[in-house]
Amino acid sequence: MFHLKLRVILLEPEYEGNIGSIARAMKNFGLNELWIVNPKTDIGDESIAFAMHAKDILNNAKIVKEIGLALKGCSYVAGTTSISARRPGNLLRIAITPEVFAKSVLKLKGKIGLIFGRESKGLSNEELSRCDLVVTIPANSRYKTLNIANASTIIFYELFKARRNKTQFSRLESSPEDRNRLLELFNHITTKTDMSENRKKLANRAFSNIISRSIASSREVTLMIGVLRKILYLINR
Repeated sequence: MFHLKLRVILLEPEYEGNIGSIARAMKNFGLNELWIVNPKTDIGDESIAFAMHAKDILNNAKIVKEIGLALKGCSYVAGTTSISARRPGNLLRIAITPEVFAKSVLKLKGKIGLIFGRESKGLSNEELSRCDLVVTIPANSRYKTLNIANASTIIFYELFKARRNKTQFSRLESSPEDRNRLLELFNHITTKTDMSENRKKLANRAFSNIISRSIASSREVTLMIGVLRKILYLINR
């Protein structure tokens, strides 16, 4: 089966049972790397009871104080939310489904960080801004928020299913440094326009979203960097 380098990151989890249940779901679907950021509960007997035969995942979990430490070494970062964009202008919360997410990330060879937010309030906009992709599970509009353990199980299943069905080879993905270079060039170009500052900010965010959701390859990003450099040269000439 195709190997996926996925790091599951729990941000400030509040209930022991959920931590254990997520570890169990990870074991069910072949995942083993768990990081826990600033937990608001103990990770003890209750977590172990809910984890069942996934005690090893809990024992090997890395506990860190802040999200930046948990993201070190990740080439791509995905955040999860039940609150997707209600209008096109909310660019931070334009989300994809777990199925689309699973098919997209299998193109990658680098480490992928998958963040699950707090049970009480999820991920903030600032935390979502660290993410290349945002994933949401479509649900009844009258009650869209799933229990975090249930949500993780659905996403892990889609990843497992996509790995099992994968038949094509991965492309060489772009590095975070190259993607940042591309975004910086685009930002430089928008500064040369007469758009309002707000529209420039929205355009830059929209371009970032497009690059992230497309899972652009190294070759694609390199070509686009060359084009934007040429455009910037012609503008400044």
